[in-house]
Amino acid sequence: MTKTVKLEHGHTITFDDNKHVYIHNNEYVVGMSTLLGKLASPALEAWKVNTQVSSIKQEMEKQGIALDTIDKIIINARANARKANDNILSIGSIVHKLVELWLRGEKVTKPDNPVVANCFMEFQKFWKKHKLKVVESEKILYSERGYCGTLDLIAKDKENNIWLIDVKTSKGLFLNMVHQLHGYKLAYEEQTGKKINKMYIVRLPKTNEPFEARQILYKADHMKAFLGLLHCHKSELLFKEQMRKLKSTQTKRKKNVR
Repeated sequence: MTKTVKLEHGHTITFDDNKHVYIHNNEYVVGMSTLLGKLASPALEAWKVNTQVSSIKQEMEKQGIALDTIDKIIINARANARKANDNILSIGSIVHKLVELWLRGEKVTKPDNPVVANCFMEFQKFWKKHKLKVVESEKILYSERGYCGTLDLIAKDKENNIWLIDVKTSKGLFLNMVHQLHGYKLAYEEQTGKKINKMYIVRLPKTNEPFEARQILYKADHMKAFLGLLHCHKSELLFKEQMRKLKSTQTKRKKNVR
């Protein structure tokens, strides 16, 4: 499903929900998730996991465990890990949807899953405690610096402070979340002309961990770090284009030699 929106600063963005891509003037615009991914290397992380698995297999072989038994253990362990991860993703998406429905004023049936119910209840407590009102939700942002994103919530308190709230269902708070908020703040203020007064990460626990709502203060260094990720992306695109041209030139030279 795609949707096209005309934004406050005059730009039009098309978002393809299936591919999760943003389009501006018929060109793809990098999204927040891609930028934040510059902090991690999927290939490196996969290599680390495979190295650990290989070491475990070697140790089991040294202990005299049969090769077919080792293979069965590894296969079962990977399957269980995937199943656990799928369950976590499912809980996160359900809680996110419940919060969205509740904030829109729609009727919400109490969840049967106690973990989901607890997450949802803790969010309601946080919202009522600060007497917040929804201004916007799931808002598409486009910065003329060359990136897009979709923020979770913009709210106002009784003093009319504007809150930027990002809802997470992760196991903790991480640096890339801070960068994400700073990127949203920059794009939102450029796009709307309104100032963000408070930034919050609301972490909804997927287990019996305590609910966490952490205010994130604006720091120039965090903003520089986010913009650094954006520059890394642009550098990567430039490098790929240079390599493409080089390859094209080399191919033409080979043809001329023949």
